Amino acid sequence: MKSRQDRIRELRAAVVPIPLSEPFACGSWVLESCINVVAAVRSASGSVGFGYAFVFREIDGQTILSAINGLRDTVLNRDPLDIQGLHGDLRTAINFLGAGGPAMSAVGAIDLALWDLKGKILDTPVHALLGSGKTRVPAYASGGPFNKDLKALEREVRSYVDTGFKAVKIKLPPEVPAACQRIAACHSWVGERVRMIYDSNQQQSVKDAVTIAKCCVDHNAYWYEEPFPYWQLQFSADLRQQIPCRLALGETLYGEAPFYEAVKCHAADILMPNLHKIGGVTAWARISGLCGIAGIPLSSHTMPEVSAHVMSATPLADMLEYMNWWEPLYEKPFAVEDSCLIISQDEPGFALRPSKTVLSALGM
Repeated sequence: MKSRQDRIRELRAAVVPIPLSEPFACGSWVLESCINVVAAVRSASGSVGFGYAFVFREIDGQTILSAINGLRDTVLNRDPLDIQGLHGDLRTAINFLGAGGPAMSAVGAIDLALWDLKGKILDTPVHALLGSGKTRVPAYASGGPFNKDLKALEREVRSYVDTGFKAVKIKLPPEVPAACQRIAACHSWVGERVRMIYDSNQQQSVKDAVTIAKCCVDHNAYWYEEPFPYWQLQFSADLRQQIPCRLALGETLYGEAPFYEAVKCHAADILMPNLHKIGGVTAWARISGLCGIAGIPLSSHTMPEVSAHVMSATPLADMLEYMNWWEPLYEKPFAVEDSCLIISQDEPGFALRPSKTVLSALGM
């Protein structure tokens, strides 16, 4: 163990774009690249922790980068093991910007880097710091953009099943007939042996969401995700009373407070925090405690390798969302085996080494 007199001496950040293999349509977006903003914190003893946030426009990545750089003085010369204190001071520092958007994503990226650093200082993986010894985390394959025709979608869904996934999520188009056609088609391809999840990406009216949710019920969906804009929590609460289909939401809720509101109004059967948007591992632990008391399962949103650690330590964890988009950030991404993400036991922190691309962007 390093000395308790260790201090944080450096905070670096850089934008690392990752081109997608093909355009990906979801909601009102057609995504062509994932823009990652990587943060690195170095302690006086030489240990380095890494975290990141992501967006889909270069200009948004630059905004988060600026926010991270603006928090440098809050982090430097601090005890790297005092993450609770650091997190509180970071939240205070963004008070006049607001606890959302780029500012909260900056806090989240730094918080992730701090947990990675703490794990390296203590020679312990993050999931163990959180009290878990579980290294196999159940996951579902996530993809199926709605700009794929049915034949291409069938090939993709079957490829996930062939590689061992027991659950798959696809994106639904905004048009109700087309959405219901995709739901019925997926059910016909996989039957009852695979849990199917359907995501509307916040683009439905109340009436259309009722129709799609009924279709989900008819085809035994595992859950129906985000039919409404993220701020319309009461719409989801009302839909839950009408339809015997589990509803999920949360990927664009920022910080911890909106999750309290979602729990209070019974907006969802499953909540899906995104690690950088909520403020990192520190915020996840608090949301997990809240949902544990309320009896609501959590499922991570993207960022699979870092999310695996918090999901491992979440008592009411459902399934981790798996996408391979972020693999270029790492020298050796985690393996997927029998529908589980396997946390490596060879490294401390997040048990991941940044790729040469990341290190080059950071000038390290």
